[in-house]
Amino acid sequence: MHRHDLVYLQPEEAFTMLNASLPLAVIQAVDDMIEAQQPFTVCRQSTPHISKVATSHIENNCKYRLALQLSTPPEVMTLPLSLEILIASLPNDIQKQTQYFISKCRDLSADVYAYGSFANQYFTTLSFVNPTSDLDILIVVNNMDVLAKVLVETDAFKQFAKSRINLRIDGEVRLNGYEDVSFNELIHALISNIPTVVVKTLYNVELQPIDVLLGWNTYECEYFISTYQRNFIG
Repeated sequence: MHRHDLVYLQPEEAFTMLNASLPLAVIQAVDDMIEAQQPFTVCRQSTPHISKVATSHIENNCKYRLALQLSTPPEVMTLPLSLEILIASLPNDIQKQTQYFISKCRDLSADVYAYGSFANQYFTTLSFVNPTSDLDILIVVNNMDVLAKVLVETDAFKQFAKSRINLRIDGEVRLNGYEDVSFNELIHALISNIPTVVVKTLYNVELQPIDVLLGWNTYECEYFISTYQRNFIG
């Protein structure tokens, strides 16, 4: 399992609220979520097995973050929500471009998922999305030799969504099967010659040299920089 994976808690699974100071109505809503089979999200762990999950809830127009400590590893876990499933819930003006972006990533052996406000609204029907919400996506790069091309497609999708409907695309790329990096931070680091980026795994957060992260594949850096300069600067 990885960060952003989904956990569907079952009624018989025991848990403890990690933020018990929440309003009673919010705490009680957890049972309703479980009964409705609304997923929780795997977050950073402190034990070898999955023991912490989280979600968000809206009560009286206030947004709350709920964190749960599980007594035992969860019974039902799945991959995050596919961005393709979410397309119909996105603004009409970017639906075709979103499908195009997913198809380009698929051609590059990369899988695209959604999390954050748009995913929460899809699962709960609560009003998580507002005019300032980002569309948060996770891009799982299965072939590191085409990372630069994935980043080029990602940056083009970002530019399109921002210019067309002023929607900010945010999120992460998953590299080497388990290392999550903000693609906005990685893109900025590459074009600005910044040597390190923050890398998140299921258990740690650390600053890592880009050349080590990319397996010393300097060609990927050079390809992205030259393509970025050609497409978005020149």
